[in-house]
Amino acid sequence: MFKDLDIFLAAAQAILRGVDPYSIPNLEVFYPLPFYLLFIPLAGLSAPVAHVLWTAIQAVVFIVVFRKRVIFTALSMPILLTFLLGQVDILMAGLFVALRSGIGGGIALAIMMLKPQLVIILAPWMVWRWWKRDRRQMWWFAAILTGIVIASFLVQPDWLVRFFARSGERTRAALSSSLWGLLAFLPSSIWLPVAALLVAIIVIWAWRKNDFDIVAAVGLLTSPFIFSYNLLPLIILIHQPRFLIGFTILSWVAFAISAWVSNDRAAAFLTIGTLAVLVTQTPARKIGARP
Repeated sequence: MFKDLDIFLAAAQAILRGVDPYSIPNLEVFYPLPFYLLFIPLAGLSAPVAHVLWTAIQAVVFIVVFRKRVIFTALSMPILLTFLLGQVDILMAGLFVALRSGIGGGIALAIMMLKPQLVIILAPWMVWRWWKRDRRQMWWFAAILTGIVIASFLVQPDWLVRFFARSGERTRAALSSSLWGLLAFLPSSIWLPVAALLVAIIVIWAWRKNDFDIVAAVGLLTSPFIFSYNLLPLIILIHQPRFLIGFTILSWVAFAISAWVSNDRAAAFLTIGTLAVLVTQTPARKIGARP
């Protein structure tokens, strides 16, 4: 338990000591340096205390964000894995709600960029929307993100080079819970071009739909670095209890398949199922009504 949280804490402790976290042997540090700055407040605590405190914070955010959906989704695998690993995706879901509601969206998106695979498609679409409708949010996004980046370079001037050098070890698109993973059965010579073409087509389709929920879900489907616990935002997009129960059941089926074949590809069907629900429920959700 808390495998990922322990990594985050070790990276934060290294930063406090002035050590390059990307240079520590056998430490899986694959996120941008600013991400680990979030854990500096916990870095001075003992591991058990940090585990309890982090779990408590996540639990509070989970209840506040998901409200009635807690009943139907508490046992879904993305949520259970987030708690068990000590990941940040429940907190990211809180920021996702703020972004979706339009309240403090620029600030929320800037912080979500610390885990960029979650918003790789959504971020440029939001900036484009803000440019047309609410440039204040765009400037907030730019200002907060710039401040985060500057602070990280002050902490470690060469972190970006070290990040790209290390994150290359984490390139596991063929195993991910995304379209890239689902298409990995293809011969390696054609897998990359076919996947890239389909991703381009799906992204263009989503942008033309001009719907926040669809763009967000497509972003999770087409990002090559998505894993099952990253799919938490999908729960926010689903409202009807029957679909939420179906999501939870499907998440367990996907987890069982993933455990059997030793990769996370099957979880991509959670995103595909959510997209199917969103598309069929489009009239009721009023396309374009959300930011």
